[in-house]
Amino acid sequence: MGFSVAVTSSQGFEREILRLRNANRDRPETSQYINWRYQHLAGAPPPQVFWLLAPQGERIGMASVVFRPYWLNGTRVQTAVVGDISLDARWRGRGLGRLLLQHMTAYLDEHFPQHPGFVIPTEAARHALAKAGWSAPGTLVPHVYLIDVTRYVRAIVRSAWLTAVIARPLRWAARAFARLRTPRAGELILSDTPGEAVHEFLRSVAPSEGAMHDLGAQTLRWRYQQHPNTPFVFATYTRGGEVRGVLVFEETSLEGICHVYDLAARAPADMRAMLALFLLRSLDTPGIASVRMLTDDRHPARSTLRVLGFSPRRAEAVYQVHSRDGSAERCTWRVTQGDKDT
Repeated sequence: MGFSVAVTSSQGFEREILRLRNANRDRPETSQYINWRYQHLAGAPPPQVFWLLAPQGERIGMASVVFRPYWLNGTRVQTAVVGDISLDARWRGRGLGRLLLQHMTAYLDEHFPQHPGFVIPTEAARHALAKAGWSAPGTLVPHVYLIDVTRYVRAIVRSAWLTAVIARPLRWAARAFARLRTPRAGELILSDTPGEAVHEFLRSVAPSEGAMHDLGAQTLRWRYQQHPNTPFVFATYTRGGEVRGVLVFEETSLEGICHVYDLAARAPADMRAMLALFLLRSLDTPGIASVRMLTDDRHPARSTLRVLGFSPRRAEAVYQVHSRDGSAERCTWRVTQGDKDT
């Protein structure tokens, strides 16, 4: 008997999922995280776990699929989001990861033909998925705005006094530049939970073309409000009492980095105003050294980020999609940090 692949639900296998995942990750997770990660949302197929079995029946690898809602050309579709791809180090280099992912792809095509697939893979998984028929429509590019340039200036001038002399006017100039982009009537309101006005706004801006993850109440509650590790903040941009934009962020990361996970706005001018107000808020927040936003290389917010002073860095990953009828491959995707399965 050779290697084989078995398919189960996630229920009842949480401890085994956690064991395999933690054995193949630098940062271990908890059972609380696994329960959150595999939460079955209403209206979606149940999570599927694909186990790679050694000849003796030992589970030596896995990949999981959790269905989450996405908008594809104006239609809300439960999408197979792939994650937790793991293979025991003892068995690597034998083509077993490719066997696992090819079986997973064939299973999805047969049992869930109406549900497209999405994944942000590791480099090793990317090659195996490509051979299994997954396409890579684009790359993921970090955009970084420096709030505190002190560390970079000091590396050049090597003088604390001169560093302060140079950094202070740069910070003042950044604040003045951001103020020029903010309307007088605009306001940014921070909250731990989104109100009904935010939910109504997000329903109204669901795209009629292209593909992006759903920002409905159910998704926001699971993705951000119930996250077991990270406290997220909702920044709502209003003008004249009307919600014109929403931004989700967290700033608890090491090294003072504020990560923007999601954002949506009524119009490009609203996007620019919302981000400018957010940068002003970040410039006045102690301990924040930079603001970072990850987007795909065709995201509509890219031009606004450049105008406001964000610097694109080297692409750090790709995203891959797959669908039996080719619809996912034909879409123009909008991807952010909010698409990551963690």
